[in-house]
Amino acid sequence: MFRIFSGKSRNNTSSGDRDSHSPGQGRSISFDPNLIHNLKSDHKELIQIYQRIWSEGYEMQDFRKISELLKVFKSTFQAHLIKENVSFYVYLEQSLSNDSHTLQIVKDFRTDMNDIANAVVQFCKRYSREVFTGKMLMDFKQDYEKIGEALTRRVSLEERELYTLYRFS
Repeated sequence: MFRIFSGKSRNNTSSGDRDSHSPGQGRSISFDPNLIHNLKSDHKELIQIYQRIWSEGYEMQDFRKISELLKVFKSTFQAHLIKENVSFYVYLEQSLSNDSHTLQIVKDFRTDMNDIANAVVQFCKRYSREVFTGKMLMDFKQDYEKIGEALTRRVSLEERELYTLYRFS
């Protein structure tokens, strides 16, 4: 159902190769000493909301609650992505401009996150309903678990590996 689980990767050369921070443009993102803490706090909040979707919604067969929590999850997730894209990735791309190998790894992480984001948004849209069909009820558990696995893997990688690259330069 969701492309990130198909094993296919996406080539994103057109936007990935742009350097929107060349010296002549005068734009730059400043280091924010609180950014990583804020991003990790977002992760905790997202995990809590995600778990509530299961415990307060699915387990109780409360489809209205599932719908409500999915809307909160989606908006919280999208706000996190904006913060990450604007403040984190742009800063890393500026600060790593002389390290093409590490910069490519960062761009690959960003592309992977965009694929996960698309799957999460599709999931939220599909199940943000107050009534489920029998098929939707059966599919929900499997899709919920897939999203959870992808997010758990991603949060772990970001916090353990990627966020360590964010340093004052």
